[in-house]
Amino acid sequence: MPLGTPQGPTQSRWTVTANSVALVGDYPVSFDVVATTDNPDADGVPEIVQTFVDLIDQSPDFKLASATRSYGYTEQLTPSS
Repeated sequence: MPLGTPQGPTQSRWTVTANSVALVGDYPVSFDVVATTDNPDADGVPEIVQTFVDLIDQSPDFKLASATRSYGYTEQLTPSS
């Protein structure tokens, strides 16, 4: 079962999670934002996501909980015979 050369990273997923400082009852309001575009691996996307993360981080009304980029690699699998 030969494996090909890994291709990637591919199909980045940019996710930002923030919580409100203000509470509703005993809990903050949570926001999960996924940055979407036709090509999440295109030049310029990291800079735009970073600008958004910085904006949330500088806001007195929200707390940045996490900001992540996840991605995968693809390898072609061919029959062994």
